[in-house]
Amino acid sequence: MNNISLKKLSITVVVASLASNLVFAGNDINKVLPKVEKSSSSFSQLVASYDADKSNTLSADELAKNDTLSKVFAKVDVNGDKQISEKEFNQYLDSMKKSLS
Repeated sequence: MNNISLKKLSITVVVASLASNLVFAGNDINKVLPKVEKSSSSFSQLVASYDADKSNTLSADELAKNDTLSKVFAKVDVNGDKQISEKEFNQYLDSMKKSLS
C-alpha cells in the first residue's frame, strides 16, 4: 500500500515539475529562484494557518484538514516526535529539491 502512495506522490511531483516548466518557460530563472528558496516563510505561513496550540510546530492533528501534508507527515517528521519543526520542514524541502535536480 505504501508503494501506491509513493507512486502517486512521484506522479504528482513529475506533473508539478512539468507544469512549472511550462508556466515559467518565459521567466528568468534568477527571478524565480529567490521565491523557491524562501522555505522559512512557507513554514511561517503553515504555522499561521494550522498551528492551533501556538507551539510553532505542526502536529498530525493540526494538519489533518490538509490531505497533502497529512500524507507526507511521517517523512517530514524525521525525529519521530509527532511534531514538524521549521528545521525538519526545511530539511524535507531541501531533500525534495535535491531529488528533482
